[in-house]
Amino acid sequence: MKISAIPAREMDKTLQQRWQEIQASNPALANPYFCVEYTEAVAAVRDDVFVGIMEEDNRVVGFFPFQRKSKKIAGPVGGRLSDYQGVIISPEQEWSVEDLMQGCDLNIWDFDHLLAAQQPLESFYEKIASSPVMNLAEGFERYVQIKRESGSKKIKQLQGLWRKFERDIGEFRLELYSENSAAFQQVIQWKHEQCLRTGVVDFMSWGWTTGMLEQIWKKRSDNFAGMLSVLYHEDEIIAAHMGMRSATVCHWWFPGYNHSFSKFSPGGLLLLKVAEEIAGQGIISIDLGKGDDAYKSWFTTGSIALAEGSVMLPSITTSLRKAQTASDTFLRHSPLALPVRAPLKAAKKLKRRLMKSG
Repeated sequence: MKISAIPAREMDKTLQQRWQEIQASNPALANPYFCVEYTEAVAAVRDDVFVGIMEEDNRVVGFFPFQRKSKKIAGPVGGRLSDYQGVIISPEQEWSVEDLMQGCDLNIWDFDHLLAAQQPLESFYEKIASSPVMNLAEGFERYVQIKRESGSKKIKQLQGLWRKFERDIGEFRLELYSENSAAFQQVIQWKHEQCLRTGVVDFMSWGWTTGMLEQIWKKRSDNFAGMLSVLYHEDEIIAAHMGMRSATVCHWWFPGYNHSFSKFSPGGLLLLKVAEEIAGQGIISIDLGKGDDAYKSWFTTGSIALAEGSVMLPSITTSLRKAQTASDTFLRHSPLALPVRAPLKAAKKLKRRLMKSG
């Protein structure tokens, strides 16, 4: 197999079309993160996004999207914002992880949301988690019935809140694909505020993040679309969500809501209404993303296994990484290292703040 890497910005229409063909042939790659349009959106605002092209008998058989963290080290496209990672390839196609790494001139590839179904990579998995999913393949009413039969009362409660809002305040209005720039900016602002409130890294402050989301928001085709979905009461934004969809899967990404309406659970109402709308439009599932947010348990009817780990080929780079890992482990667990933990932790925090690379 011949493997080489090119900047993602150099993908031509022939390669884009071949990517879509391979993705369509593998149901496990249905999430919009695996669409070529997602990689293109990130590459439009970052110059470190590359694609490994896998060829056999003069025919492209696979693609490996990655982001260079340094010359020999790769991570996921979109960094911490990437909820799905993997190689775009047919399940019947044989391939070697080592050949892929060497062809892309890499020694290390770090992943934290890798599609666990990609068997050639299984020996590199360190942890397995899951991404909760709402299964809409049999329609919205069947989804609601399954949740009710499982003993969950949350959907019924949300439907009651919907009726109470409309009775006491007024009707809702949903824009599934909104072009409202004020609503887009509101989602960004809500995320800023959430990060500050919870003490997590404010990824919306990175220079490229908003640009990437704008790129995704502008894309609309049968295979891929950005989805800014907004729930209004009259002209007031009650809740909004910026995400994306493929031909069959919607990925729930950046939701937010107006805290003045908290008692009505506006974020939950938005998700439920979006699910009802898209279930009749060819979307068979909504992926809620890995994580333990409480609301995800309210809606999930299944999950997809994701892996965390690193591929590390023998090299000086790998030796340095392993030495650093051993040192970090010592500093975390040894009482002898207590005096140096605080300054090292502060130094690492400062480095991350200065890099702000995502």
